[in-house]
Amino acid sequence: MPVGHTAEVKPPVTAGDFIGKYFSQDSLEFLRWAARYFRDDNVTLCVLLYMMGSQEVGGAVELKQTEIAAALEMNPAQVSRAQTKLKKLGLAYSPKRGSIQLQPAVTLRGGYRLMEKPARGSAARSVKIHVEQLSLLNELVLDPTVPEEFRGMALPGANLPEPSTTTRKSARTKKKPEA
Repeated sequence: MPVGHTAEVKPPVTAGDFIGKYFSQDSLEFLRWAARYFRDDNVTLCVLLYMMGSQEVGGAVELKQTEIAAALEMNPAQVSRAQTKLKKLGLAYSPKRGSIQLQPAVTLRGGYRLMEKPARGSAARSVKIHVEQLSLLNELVLDPTVPEEFRGMALPGANLPEPSTTTRKSARTKKKPEA
């Protein structure tokens, strides 16, 4: 590097499993888990994937249930039920009405976010801040307004629930009436 120049060196994003190990921006383990867990619940899986693809930097999804429903050609009640399931699992929570925060341990969209920074003697100015997964996780874990399920999923050593075997069995045993 030429004299007088500097560079910022950041560690690479890990590709390890996220549960109890490294946190990863694109956790393949999470995607495998979601495919298994929501195998018999395509509505929730579709809503989760749509929200992951629609998130702002930092994991916030600023879409109304009606907008998600229209995009997925679903009923808003289906989207509401799916979001409720995701919240119970600790994969999302609503910090304010009309907003969903996705669990950054598994779904984070990193990058730069504009923030208003006060300036002396003049109006606030916008500055770009880098959204890092671990610092965002730390903020959420320390925030007492965040639901316990969501905070628990953000901590190292969290365990994803296993898919229900009774749901799968009952779905497989249901047969169409004979005509």
